Amino acid sequence: MNTQGRDLTLGDFFNPSESLKEDLYNVATTSKTKGIGAYLRDSDGVQAELRLENRFTKLTFKAGQANDSKSSDLILRVATYKDGKNDQLIDVLFNEIKPVEIDVSNVNALKIDLIPLDQNGKKFFGSNSLTGVMFDMRLE
Repeated sequence: MNTQGRDLTLGDFFNPSESLKEDLYNVATTSKTKGIGAYLRDSDGVQAELRLENRFTKLTFKAGQANDSKSSDLILRVATYKDGKNDQLIDVLFNEIKPVEIDVSNVNALKIDLIPLDQNGKKFFGSNSLTGVMFDMRLE
């Protein structure tokens, strides 16, 4: 995986879900930002996995909800797992962009879950939806 000096693309992920789409997104105050997004509705979310082969030290990216999400009331949860172990939970409200930094030293498989939550922090099941977006993804 040669990612030096460039943002990650969908092709860098291990067997990416068909729910993940690489596109240009408007997120909060950013316009036409190239990112990887997923339409999240009535589900447990979408998972993206990177196979890092223990060759990197840090992954950084920004997470947010696309401005054209059907609901502005839902919460995007970004959950990360290092080699199967729970690492971080980051909740992102509509009109927010949150930076994510993950120490990936000695990590082979890094999983990132994008999960829709209701206002009470519970998994969301209903007719509304959000589009979770990850962008400016870089490995060091």
